[in-house]
This record gives sequence, C-alpha cells and structure tokens, in this order.
Amino acid sequence: MYSASINYSIGAFLIILFSGCVLNLLKHHYIYQLAGIAFLHIFLVIKTANLLYNNANMSLYELYFSIMPVLAGISACLISMFLGFWIFPLLRKKIKD
Repeated sequence: MYSASINYSIGAFLIILFSGCVLNLLKHHYIYQLAGIAFLHIFLVIKTANLLYNNANMSLYELYFSIMPVLAGISACLISMFLGFWIFPLLRKKIKD
C-alpha cells in the first residue's frame, strides 16, 4: 500500500510541476497557481477530516501516506511558483524577442 502511495505521489508531483511550468509562460501565472494551492489545501483538510471520521484509530503513519499525494501536489505548485518568479521571466523575455 505504501509503495503505491509513494509512486502515486511522485506521479502527481511531476504532472502538477509540469503543468505549473506550462502556466509559468503566462504573465499572471501566480493567480492560477495560488488558486491551485488553495484548492489542494481545502481538499487536504476535507480528506483528512473524512479519513479521521471514518477511522478514528488511524495511526499518524497511515494518515501521512493517505494524504501524501495532496502534499506532493501542493509542493509542486509552490516549486513551480518559485520557478515562475525567478527563472521563467527570462524565458518570457526571450520568447517575446
């Protein structure tokens, strides 16, 4: 179960990171990335509450592996936002010229 969760988390991270890098080509990329982070955060809260409601005896280890894909998505959004502020402005200038 846990290796599948790790593989799924890595896949989610890479897909969201790639999508975020494509969004970085837009001028106002941060609006969409903040909306994605907010959505994933709300999804994380609802998923955590649902998991704990259905299984009150869940260990912290099980909870962590259950929410790891959402945490990977939030991390990918933040990394792509960082890249959008520091690296992609140079690429946008080169594309314009």
